[in-house]
Order: sequence, then C-alpha cells, then structure tokens
Amino acid sequence: MNFGGTFYYLGKINLLIVFFSIINLLYCYYFDFKINLEIYFYTFIVSISFYLITFKIKFKKKNFRTNNLILFSITGWILLPLIMSLPFWLGGYANLLNSYFETVSGITSFGASIFSNKINLLDPPILLWRSSTQVIGSIYFIMTIILVFGNRAINIYPLKFITKKKDTVYFSLNFSKVFNNVVYAYIIIFLISLFFLNFTDLRMLDKFNLSLTIISTGGFQSSDLILSNFDQIIVSLLLIFSSLNIFLILGILKINNSYTYEEDKSFLASLIFFIVILFIFSNDLSLSEILVQLTSAISNSGINFSNNYNSNITFILITASFFGGCLISSTAGFKISRVLIIFNKIYFELLKLLTPSAVINSTIYKSGEKIEFKDFYSSSLLLLLYILLFVAFSFVLTLENISFENSFLTSILLTFNTLPSTMYMSESIDFNLFSELAKILTILMLILSKVTPISLLALIKYRYIK
Repeated sequence: MNFGGTFYYLGKINLLIVFFSIINLLYCYYFDFKINLEIYFYTFIVSISFYLITFKIKFKKKNFRTNNLILFSITGWILLPLIMSLPFWLGGYANLLNSYFETVSGITSFGASIFSNKINLLDPPILLWRSSTQVIGSIYFIMTIILVFGNRAINIYPLKFITKKKDTVYFSLNFSKVFNNVVYAYIIIFLISLFFLNFTDLRMLDKFNLSLTIISTGGFQSSDLILSNFDQIIVSLLLIFSSLNIFLILGILKINNSYTYEEDKSFLASLIFFIVILFIFSNDLSLSEILVQLTSAISNSGINFSNNYNSNITFILITASFFGGCLISSTAGFKISRVLIIFNKIYFELLKLLTPSAVINSTIYKSGEKIEFKDFYSSSLLLLLYILLFVAFSFVLTLENISFENSFLTSILLTFNTLPSTMYMSESIDFNLFSELAKILTILMLILSKVTPISLLALIKYRYIK
C-alpha cells in the first residue's frame, strides 16, 4: 500500500478546508462574530499544515495503482471529517463523537443533524461551516467517481458509456485536471443557484447556506424554511440542475467537453415519469409541492421543503431516491445507468436465446462501448451489497426506540444518503437521542454506504473478474 501517495492527494483536497476556514474567518471579522473566532483559526492551521506537508512527501506516482486508489477513496471519508469536526468540538457545540457525527453526516450528504431541535440557536458562522462540509464531501465524491471507480482499470462506475474519449488510466496525470474542472463546475453552479435564490423571500444567510446544500444535494438546513409556491419551483429547478452531470455547464461553456449528455436526457425522462405518477396519486398536493418533494427525493437530498407528509406517495418518493441523479453528480442513488445496464443485458441475452444467429450490439446512450458481462455483474453485485447494507442498518436501529416502519424507511434512505425527513414518514428521526453505540454504528454505516460497497466491488472485480 502506498500510504504516502494517499496522504499526498488527500492533502491536496484538504486545500478546500483551508479555503472554507478563510471564508469563515472573513465572515466572523466582517459581521463582528468574535465568539469562537479562534476555532476557525485553529482549523486553518491544522488544514494548511496538512497541505504543506504534502510537498515533503516523496513517492513514485506511476506506482499509485488499483489498491492505492481504493485506499485513497476510503481514507478520505474518515480523515476529512475528522479535520472538519474541529470547529464543532473546539467551539463547545458538541462533544467529539457528536461533532464527528455531524461532520460525517454533512460530508456524506446525509443531512441528519444532532442540532435538529436547536438549529435556530446556532450562530451563523457555525451554520456556514456546517453547510461547507457538504460541498467538500461532494467534490471528493466526484473526484473518486472519475479518478477511482470510473477509472478504466477498475470500471465500477460505467462512465465509459458517457465518455467521448479515453483518458490515460494514470491517476496522477488526471488528478489536477479533474480537481480543477470539478471546482470550476461547483463555483459556476453555486453562483447560478445563488442568483436564482435571490428571487425568493429567504434571508441572505439562508440563501447562501441553501445554495451550498443544493449544489451538494445534501440534507442540511440553516433554519426551518417556509417556501411559497414560487420559491418551491425555484428550489425544484435548482435541485434538478444539481442532479444532472456537473460537467454539463462546462460543456455548454466549452470549458470541458469530455462527456456526452445522453444520460441527462434519460434522467429528465424518468423525472417526467415520476411527476406524472405523483400527479395521479397525490390529488391533495399542488404542482409546486409535487415538484419540490420529487426533486428533493430524486436528488437524494430528502429535505421536506413543503412540510407535508402523504403516506400515499412514500413508495414513489423512495423509488425516486433509489434511482438518484446522473453518474457524475453528487447524488448517491443506484443510478439509472446501472438499471439500464441490467435490463439491457437481460433483454439481449433473452433475444440471443430466441434468435442465436442474430448479431447484437448491446449498449446504452448510443455509445460505442458494448455492455459486457463484467458491467452487468458489477451492477448486479452492487445492488446486492446495498441490500445487505440496508438489512445490516435495520438491525442497528432495533437497538433504539424506533418503530419498525420508521427503522425500515430510515435504513433504506441512509443507504442512499438521503435525509429521513417527514417527507417519507410521519415523524422525523432524532439522531441526537441515539445511544453512543448507535451513533458510532450510524457513522460507520454512512461511510460504508458512501464508499465501501463500491470499494469491495472494485476489489472483487480487480482480483477475480477479467
């Protein structure tokens, strides 16, 4: 294992924590929030030190191979939240365990908060820091998708079906380019989100924090938001935009044109299908409420912006959460591309049985890449691993005083990093009331749901599937 290389690249991503530390320091000075000002300075010192140490790390970049890639993808979900939990802990907002829980929940875009009952008592700087954890997690997630699991040597994320050209498989050669493009995309999407949220009646701080939540498709709220019908439509459109391929905006601006966008069309078609189904089964909801609930579900955000609970549409919303957004987005669903791979492969295998002499070119999105058995195997095995993870967390929730229905729904939603809000159940889950053991197990499940099923699949594929 190349541990030096792993910490080298994590140190580069740690530059994002340096940036948000500076943002929080400037915010505190500008708005005269001198209480707990030093906690962001301490976090800045720790993060900038980590970044500077990377210049001293020496390793052979070309030797950063498959096992090292998987180590990089796992270590980041453990180490980055540890650094970002410092303001919560040093500022006295929570103990170390609760601080780490809050940060992991943000970085994985889950959105469950230990501050759910006292969110309005938190000061603006810590709310801003809390929202920034989602963005850093989203950028890191996109990086691992493209550089690790979309890497042709591993090929767990089926990016080959939406990629226009073959990039070099060397992680080290692609890292800087991908990192810069992802950051550019998030900056542009953030500015677009903030611009359109200015047409709403929300406070400026809420607009800023909600923009960070939307672009990362996370589940954190800075306050109990009350949205008008017009506000709900604005938020819905922004959530749809954030669920598309994040490089779509770079493609439009001719900054990066490495991907096709046929997948985005499939996603929008599935979105329209869900809208029609919801419209049929939810006569008591307005169109704006249908849109905001559906887009919150399919983007794996899970925030209940409409403050309504309708048991008739719970299954539809959970199904939308299962599909999630496009491959290169911060959404955490199973992805419609994998569903298409499974059904496409089954269909063509049946067709071959009926007409053995037929020449069949099985693919998706009009790609020149064929769907191979290992693509079908990877998608099917990943689905099985998600089911096993769901069953495991259901067992964890039996340790707490939660009804069977709520534990069932919560475990499904956690598997896809979706906030178990009142959009899915009659009452939300208060994770602050969990025992310490349950919180630790929930942290492990959040990390497992984000990376380990895919990492385990990568190891199985790398060792046994050629």
